[in-house]
Amino acid sequence: MKVYTISYRLKVFILVSSILLILTFGSLLMVPFITLPPDSLALRIYDESLSTHYLFYLTPVLSLSAIIFGVILIQSAFDKKVVFTDEAIISKGIFVTKRLEFNEIKGFGINHFVLYIEANTNAKSRIAINLLSLNKADHLIQNLEGKFINLDFALAD
Repeated sequence: MKVYTISYRLKVFILVSSILLILTFGSLLMVPFITLPPDSLALRIYDESLSTHYLFYLTPVLSLSAIIFGVILIQSAFDKKVVFTDEAIISKGIFVTKRLEFNEIKGFGINHFVLYIEANTNAKSRIAINLLSLNKADHLIQNLEGKFINLDFALAD
């Protein structure tokens, strides 16, 4: 069994950018609850930007959704993996896990840095894997070439 995960550099980038996103929008949510001097820049920006009534209610909703998005990005970076077992290929994400047995696979193809593992029936959906984010993607392609048909070359013939 071989497990392919997101590269460490991309994990660090997602972690740092998500933490900055969470801190930025979390601090925006705290502005109404802290006492600021009346001449402070933060209070003037807050008062000017939220002068309309709908922005007063829209800002917390957008801030909370940005914080939730940051948390989902962090969890997705650490949960995303592709598992190549002796009898199946499993793509596990934060919301969806797809599994294709070897006898259900028609072949694979690569298009714009995305690896598509095609199922031989319409009952099963294909697996799409982003090769730019995957660690050791070349090993995964070598494993697939040893077992399945590269549909890019099969269609060219």
